[in-house]
Amino acid sequence: MTRRADPRDLIGGAQVRIYATGGETVVGSGFLLGGREVVTCAHVVTRALGLPDDTSEQPSGQVFLDFPFRASGQRLAARVARWYPQDDIAVLELESDPPAGVEPVPLAEGGDLWGHPFRAFGFPAGHPEGVWASGVVRGPIAGGRLQVEDTKETGYRVQPGFSGAPVWDDALGGVVGMVSAAERDPGVKAAFIIPASLLQHHTHPGLRAPHLAPNPFCDRGRINDPARLFDRERILRELRDLLAQGNSVSLVGEPQIGKSSVLYALYRTGREWFRDGVVHYVDLQGVLSPEDFCAEVLEGLGEPPGDLLALKRALRRKRLVLLLDEVEKLARPTFTADLHDLLRALAQERTLTLAVASHRRLVDVFPPSSDTSPFHNIFVEKRLGPFTPEQARAFIFHRLQGTGVQFTPQEVEQLVVESGGHPARLQERAYALFEAKRGGD
Repeated sequence: MTRRADPRDLIGGAQVRIYATGGETVVGSGFLLGGREVVTCAHVVTRALGLPDDTSEQPSGQVFLDFPFRASGQRLAARVARWYPQDDIAVLELESDPPAGVEPVPLAEGGDLWGHPFRAFGFPAGHPEGVWASGVVRGPIAGGRLQVEDTKETGYRVQPGFSGAPVWDDALGGVVGMVSAAERDPGVKAAFIIPASLLQHHTHPGLRAPHLAPNPFCDRGRINDPARLFDRERILRELRDLLAQGNSVSLVGEPQIGKSSVLYALYRTGREWFRDGVVHYVDLQGVLSPEDFCAEVLEGLGEPPGDLLALKRALRRKRLVLLLDEVEKLARPTFTADLHDLLRALAQERTLTLAVASHRRLVDVFPPSSDTSPFHNIFVEKRLGPFTPEQARAFIFHRLQGTGVQFTPQEVEQLVVESGGHPARLQERAYALFEAKRGGD
């Protein structure tokens, strides 16, 4: 079996760094698509040449660039061969052959890319040597662009300086677009890319980028799209019925079994099953103090930040189904007994209903300090377990539909046995097998 190339090598073999004419200032990126053809953003070209961004006529000056991963510092000259300012696309033609080791990067189109992990290399201010950024693809917006988003706590985001960079989709194994714009506000970690289909239309009219079936086992962590959940209808129906009737629920299961995904599906569909108030989801991994907790819940109620007293008053005015993920975090010393007691008291009133997810039973998470646990006897406990062997097999076959890739019965049984039906382990092993089969023998 041939090992698939590292995406960093494929991007590096095509990545271009574009300079302002007559200087050392890096103004953006581009990438080789074939022969001497380089694609970049039209606004990167105008900035390289010192022209207005809204230049409509095809520029005639030389654009200087290098290939930072293969021949850093070896400046090459190029001229604009095709000019599409309305789509922010420019096709450059090198005046000489590219350096040794430089290779075109593959384009790929993949239908619905929501949630696909991506990576890109760009040159933000202060980093002429370049930095890597990563995140997930979201979806199309008006004007034909795709929105991408950084979901990390730390690391670089796609920001000004990445314009013209190829965006590599890890699930598809190809470039699904080119960075065109990024939010300047560091608090908004979003950017916008020109999709591969439009690049292909302007660079090789009449041809389509190869359609590589996305790896269908790419879900990692919490699943944000309820449609991606598999065979959880029964537990969702039970939870919706209990919560709509005012019963608080404790959802218990081992790590990565899918509790967060189930809670988030309840949140995303809240308007369908709970019309008497608000359904709000809080991931307690990111909540650091009682003040932070109050602010999160009050925000969900449309109220300004406040303390426990403000929270109590707000919860007595509005009905709330509060979905608390990783509820073990409330057992940390940072959180006081006052918060626990308030939640217990309010959960016994008409206006607050709780659904909490934990790895262990609540009586073990919050052991009694005197006679009872703070959450004793106010929750209906529901268990979330692994897939049965039948469910695991059905999940695999369901995900493979339409991909053109097949697993043998022996491979399916091995996946089921090795994973024990645990959804995260099953996906991890199935993902690796799919990649191996798609990579070729």
